[in-house]
Amino acid sequence: MKSIDHPHFGHLEAPSADETEVIWEGTASLGSSKVEVRLWADPDSGLDADELDTFATRLAHLPALDTAARAAIRENLRQDRYFIDHHADELDDAEVIKRLTRDANGEAIGVDAFTAAMHPIRIGLWHLTGEADARIVVDYTIDAAASDELLAVKTAGDGTVTSVDWES
Repeated sequence: MKSIDHPHFGHLEAPSADETEVIWEGTASLGSSKVEVRLWADPDSGLDADELDTFATRLAHLPALDTAARAAIRENLRQDRYFIDHHADELDDAEVIKRLTRDANGEAIGVDAFTAAMHPIRIGLWHLTGEADARIVVDYTIDAAASDELLAVKTAGDGTVTSVDWES
């Protein structure tokens, strides 16, 4: 299907060019924050109502997705805290790092405290041909104004985390 009317996303048209592109942009609420959302599609994917419904459900239950993503971030940082240490060194003037350092009271910034201080800035919904995993990507940052470094939490359509990747 090259176009579709969807209750959540409205009228959508599959890209006509030869590359993947954004076919819908909006925001989702998470607590008192708004998170930018982009729906991506490729020209060969057509538009599948069931998959769009899955995306809409994940957005409607964003707190549950955030909880799963934070659990994966926490585990990732427990295994390798370089992301925390890098930010503590590079962003020592940022208010969030100052607070986390002060709260650590002379110790290293804790994984739980760092994870709690991160926040999602963008959600990518990937409607692509041949992709079974990593349909939803939530980008978390510690301070978007001070750093372009983020942890991208990739999930399947059902919200199961498939990976946590350091990106910029």
